[in-house]
Amino acid sequence: MKIAIDGMGGDFAPQEIVSGIDLALDEVNDLEIVLTGNKTLLEKEISSIKNSSKIEIIPTEQIITTHDKPRDALLKKKQSSLHKAIELVRDGYAKGMVTAGSTGAYMAISLFTLGRLKNVTRPAIGIPLPYKDGTIGLLLDVGASVDISTREYLIFAILGKVYLSTFRGDSNVTIGLLNIGAEEEKGSKMTLEAHRLLKENFKEFKGNVEPHELLDHKVDVIVTDGFSGNILQKSYEGAAEFLIEAIKDEINKTLARKIAAKFLKPALKSAFNKLNYENFGGSPLLGVDGISIKAHGRSKRVAIKNAIKVCNNLASNNLIENLKKALDSEKFMEEKKL
Repeated sequence: MKIAIDGMGGDFAPQEIVSGIDLALDEVNDLEIVLTGNKTLLEKEISSIKNSSKIEIIPTEQIITTHDKPRDALLKKKQSSLHKAIELVRDGYAKGMVTAGSTGAYMAISLFTLGRLKNVTRPAIGIPLPYKDGTIGLLLDVGASVDISTREYLIFAILGKVYLSTFRGDSNVTIGLLNIGAEEEKGSKMTLEAHRLLKENFKEFKGNVEPHELLDHKVDVIVTDGFSGNILQKSYEGAAEFLIEAIKDEINKTLARKIAAKFLKPALKSAFNKLNYENFGGSPLLGVDGISIKAHGRSKRVAIKNAIKVCNNLASNNLIENLKKALDSEKFMEEKKL
């Protein structure tokens, strides 16, 4: 299984990218990596790892930075490491790709290079949700498609259901709609109509999910528009970071708290790890014709390793084929007319 990696994307590239690749190669059998980027820099990093023989370097001349606008990255940096990694998926040379680079560039290049799956008008980014019971759910969209129609809610429900089913190896996936209240009559005109359509077309639909229920595992897949999803994601991440820093500050105020914290350290570490993005790998851009995974820009080796493992899992379990089958089903074609 060949996976393409953008060797120059992310805050800690290429050192942490290569270290993450090395960890993934230790843990995944029959995995091969195609690494794109500056040949000199990548060869230097690879020379110090034990799994170098399983890595192929494809040199590129350009690097996309966070300062590049998505349109410029798409049109003016076609010789970039990110562009090449996605092209390798399009051309069938790699089964999927991973990047920690610019999100805007990643979405634009993935969409225009890989194209949309049949019956998909807008893609969606899904992020993993670490539920309290230890299982993983999915929230989508979190920013790929800000303005959507009610039809997109149906599409997103299918994309999320098939993705999570493929990822977890579990066909029993339930669906919910992010809303301001649990009652069926709550919400905007758009969400009221979306609720009706989801209820009519999915036996797995369990109704509305309020923001404070995000991690309660009320449902497996939570569907929303990209605007609401992005605000929720950033609010949740900001609150988690604030809580962690606040606890650290309070612990450091007295010697007694510092001593107590030593005994509580394993419990605190375990709790914080449940919210740590590094443990979940990356987020897929769903609806494009290829497996395209976005890792956090601050990803270090563990996060890169897990993103590669997610990509390998999805490719091994035929995510794209599963999506095509679901999107082309007779039931969905009837929904398309709504």
